Amino acid sequence: MRVVSTFHLPSSVVDAVKCCLTPDTSFVHLVVAKSNRLDIYSVNPTGLRYECGAEIWGRIVVLRAIPAQGGRSNLLVLTDHPDPRLIFFSYSRSSSGSPILKALKTLSLYYHHARPSEFLNSVLVDPSGAVAIVNCYTGKIKVVELEDGLYKNDFDVMVSELNILSLAFLSVGSGNYSIAILHLDHNENLHLLARDLILSECELSSEPSFLLPQTLLSSSTVTSNDAPPCLATVPPQQSQDTDESLPGGVLVFGRRKIRFFELSSEEWQEKHRGKKQRRFGSRGNNSEQSVAKDKQKGREIRRRRAKATVQWPWSEVTAWSPANKEGTRFLFGDSYGRLVLLSLEPTTERCLTVIPLGEVSPPTALAYLDSQVLFIGSHFGDSQLIRIHTSPISDISTPTLPIPSDISTVQLSSFSSSRKGKGRAWATDNEGGGRVLALNGTFIEVLDTWQNIGPILDAVLADTDGSGQPRIVTASGGMNTGSLRIIQNGADFQTLAVIENMGNFSKIWSLRNRFRDTNDSHILAANSQESILFRLDRPDTLSAVARHNAGFESCPTLAASNVARRLRNHTGRTSYEDSSLIVQVTEEKIILLEYDDVLQTHNVLTSWSPDEQGDEWAGRKIVVASLNPSQFALGLSRKRLVLLNLSENNTFQIFRYKDLREEISALSCTPLDTTRMFTLYIAVGFWSIHAVDLLSVVSVDESQCLEPVCNSVSLPSLPRSLLLHDFGNAPQLLIGLRDGTLLAYALVKNGFEDKRVFSLGTEPVGLTQFDMGEKKAVFANGGRAALFYLEKGILQHSPILIKNVFATARINSPNWQSCLLLLTSSGCVIGAVRDLEKMHIRSVPLGLDNPRCLEYDEGLHAFAVACVRTEPGRVGENESSTSSFKLLDDKTFDVLCQFTCQDNEEVTAIRMIPLSEGDTAICVGTVFFKPGEKEPSQGRLLLLTAEFDATLSRTKRQLKKISEMDVHGCVYALARANGLLAAAVGPSVAVYTVDATGFKLAADWYHNYLVTSLVARGSRLFAGDAICSVSVIDLIEAEESLDRDTIIGANSDCNLFTYSVQRGEARTALDRDGFWHLGEVVNKFIPGSMSSNNADSSNSTNPNLTTQCLLHILRSHRRHRRYRSSRALAPFNALERNLGKVVTEIAHASHARSRAPVGTWGKSDADVSAYGFLDGDFLEKFLDYEHPSTETERVLKGSSPPERLKQTYGEIRQTLEALRALH
Repeated sequence: MRVVSTFHLPSSVVDAVKCCLTPDTSFVHLVVAKSNRLDIYSVNPTGLRYECGAEIWGRIVVLRAIPAQGGRSNLLVLTDHPDPRLIFFSYSRSSSGSPILKALKTLSLYYHHARPSEFLNSVLVDPSGAVAIVNCYTGKIKVVELEDGLYKNDFDVMVSELNILSLAFLSVGSGNYSIAILHLDHNENLHLLARDLILSECELSSEPSFLLPQTLLSSSTVTSNDAPPCLATVPPQQSQDTDESLPGGVLVFGRRKIRFFELSSEEWQEKHRGKKQRRFGSRGNNSEQSVAKDKQKGREIRRRRAKATVQWPWSEVTAWSPANKEGTRFLFGDSYGRLVLLSLEPTTERCLTVIPLGEVSPPTALAYLDSQVLFIGSHFGDSQLIRIHTSPISDISTPTLPIPSDISTVQLSSFSSSRKGKGRAWATDNEGGGRVLALNGTFIEVLDTWQNIGPILDAVLADTDGSGQPRIVTASGGMNTGSLRIIQNGADFQTLAVIENMGNFSKIWSLRNRFRDTNDSHILAANSQESILFRLDRPDTLSAVARHNAGFESCPTLAASNVARRLRNHTGRTSYEDSSLIVQVTEEKIILLEYDDVLQTHNVLTSWSPDEQGDEWAGRKIVVASLNPSQFALGLSRKRLVLLNLSENNTFQIFRYKDLREEISALSCTPLDTTRMFTLYIAVGFWSIHAVDLLSVVSVDESQCLEPVCNSVSLPSLPRSLLLHDFGNAPQLLIGLRDGTLLAYALVKNGFEDKRVFSLGTEPVGLTQFDMGEKKAVFANGGRAALFYLEKGILQHSPILIKNVFATARINSPNWQSCLLLLTSSGCVIGAVRDLEKMHIRSVPLGLDNPRCLEYDEGLHAFAVACVRTEPGRVGENESSTSSFKLLDDKTFDVLCQFTCQDNEEVTAIRMIPLSEGDTAICVGTVFFKPGEKEPSQGRLLLLTAEFDATLSRTKRQLKKISEMDVHGCVYALARANGLLAAAVGPSVAVYTVDATGFKLAADWYHNYLVTSLVARGSRLFAGDAICSVSVIDLIEAEESLDRDTIIGANSDCNLFTYSVQRGEARTALDRDGFWHLGEVVNKFIPGSMSSNNADSSNSTNPNLTTQCLLHILRSHRRHRRYRSSRALAPFNALERNLGKVVTEIAHASHARSRAPVGTWGKSDADVSAYGFLDGDFLEKFLDYEHPSTETERVLKGSSPPERLKQTYGEIRQTLEALRALH
């Protein structure tokens, strides 16, 4: 059984809407739709603030706001999986006051025999909020009547325009509705017309409306290779040069021109309506009337001149938004992120003006908020919040946007002066009086950015810094925002200061002037030779205290801490008060010091040493120590444990001591109850036996003190640090081992349970308590650093991206609030943890160089990247592309060397090949695109090496071509099998031996279809073709595969599948044993984990639960991790089934239906349910319920006796916690 869980939520924006979701219309919201969720933000003067979100089991296509009474709005969402449906949402607050989204109504749009719409799958809401229309099937429009933002009624209308490109509501009188339709006829002619929507008769008018006369648009405005044009409604306006009211209309945009078609006047409509009635009324029989109608229709369908037209100098428009309520300003963004303001002058001449603003991320959604602030949702780049300025703010000497030379432009000076006159004196477009302004500088200021890691075309897993913590590096983005993204999950550690020249210390402690002070005043640092006291001088400086004023012993320190003063009242009860006392432990003795506020010095009050006790104490050394506010546990040589405390006279006294079974290596006397000043337990680690005991401090029988309260814990390595810690009603014993492993045990009824294992490298692990507000955490340092904390009752850990931390201490000062002191080889780092769980994404921008293929080589310390650069062109013009191969440094990402392909050649595959001499060669596969070819007939295999050239640079490399081979077709994929190179070339797979002399063909295999994917495991090749079949090829002489006999793949219908090799007596075949709908296009599988070997946290009861591969999503850019456990997760099919009857989606969709595989053939009665995969995100929802509760009982019992689960609640929870810890 295989489990798929989400590691990074979708970051690509599908749509965005600005609206008011509350009756308070001064409170504005931005609603952002991603592939499977809605996110609500409130618009504030400081930016956008996240309010709430909701997951939707389906794929969101369109988001709209429904105006309701009082100025507020509800939301309307159109999804297309598993079936088309409309979902109505309202925004409200829960009983606790937190904002929530609530689904009001779900309307299914599914028709069994209807053909899905080819061009337009959308929903529109009339500005009045009374009607919405949905187009998702050919020849059919769903009309939804609304009332106060809520569903009222729906019906279907037939429409004769089959290939609809765009729809828009026209501005007509109240209660009347007319729909503008842009469509292609059977001759691929583009038509614009309108039809009246008659609600009383539940139909569209059979004849085109006279409101917008039917128009045949020029054939030059549409080409089959471009995105379809769109319509935008222009409301009626008041003329600026007269007192007349200007009729509204529609803008037609998306091609080489933007056109404005004005609505016809009432007089014109009456005139032509009367002519039509008289013409047909004079006809006799029906045949004569039919002939007359055909003639009239031909006369009416003609090319009508637009009221206003302007040239569009850039590429296809991908998003637009009105910029004011009057409908005179519109914002447009093209596919390369060129942002433009379109102005429609409210004059009788209706002049269009194009004003370039600057370059942003390629938009899929634009939402104008207010005060020149615009939200840009993007698919190819980061989403942005920008401000549009009225004057350029940078780059004032360069053009705002490039404008082709054949476009007539107007300079800003002539534009400004001409506005003072009648508007006729300035240069205009030949048709319609349009103008394109030529400006310099950018008018755009980026206020905020939301990172988007997609679309991911390729990815690799690489440990670039040798930390053992692999990172995912993706080939992401597109258009003008190509990039490499370096992704790593971990705590958000913000470095505030670095203190140099402290790399020689190995231990550190922070100290306060008084025990109950909140701010630290001193730092004590120690190494194997000495201890030095530093003073924290305000505001943020550190100075060493002279030895004669320090008071502390200068020899190496084992432990140090502020302590409380112990007092006994007249009733004999003990209390602990604030004090200026400090305890220092060295190898020879334990010292009590007191801080003098006046002299600002530390003075020694008393000390205690084993030698002073004489007899059997003499000669013993203190080897390890652990301190709490009132107790001091010391591990002495020769196996003795002693527990000291302070008397009322501030002298040390022995409270307990005992000779143990082995030499002591680690101690912890931290109170599990943080409200108490003392502990009831001491954890002790031993040297040679590699074990830990939990000892009781108090007992009714005095002889039973310091005796084990439970069985010992046996360890695989020496324990070097221990910590008893309560994460919040969850006491744990944390054990740091010498080999870099951390073990965690839950303390339950004086026993150890629920063992968890974490790897932090190969260095000994140290442990430090750390509070983040109300969350209690533990900082663990070793070869790698991590923070451990409790989340939903589960112990979680977040890596901190700092290597080789020797020691840690908490610090709190006016400038460093709730911070950590980290001792590293380079010095002391002071920083704060802002977020325990954060996806760290570093972007390496490549601009127009869009990465397509990516490989990493540890020997070269470099990434090999294949890029395609497409220069932006105007709509309808051929775009020029060039392809190149780059080698980038894995630390700085500087270009080390570069290879540029020939004209019409593109790099399609890369593979690193180790040579016998120890060097690494780079095999590059290419394809040539020739005009008129349906399938490529030529490609190349190149063998390159990257060598340092001292004459050029010490850091740069030079590419040297070893060999070159022409092949007959496109090189779709490269793989290495048993030291051989396999290449998928056209419909064949060729296997080569590769050495320093070049390629030698060893074998080849031919297939009926194009082989587009190729994966090798040992001597076996797995080949996938263009029609989703898989072939297994064995190399006798010598899709992604999970092992030698298992294949995982994904098809274009967003399904995951697995196949297993089944061997029979007659033949060997592939058997599909998994089929599951993911809802995203998968572009890459990567075997492995984001943690190093043995670095994953695991549950001892589920040793088979491991990360097997990473899935990289192309469309909405979420990243999944896939897990496999043949034993632990096999029974969880029943859990998923029962959970589906308890957990409901916000719109009450079926989980089983949402994960059922789909195909291009559409839905049928023969459709199968998902099998072979489990939804990890869905299973983990079981952990959200408390136990016992009605929900957990329903899941465990099922709806009938056969559905009762065999596992107990504890067993299920344990497995799911281990699953959650993996991602």
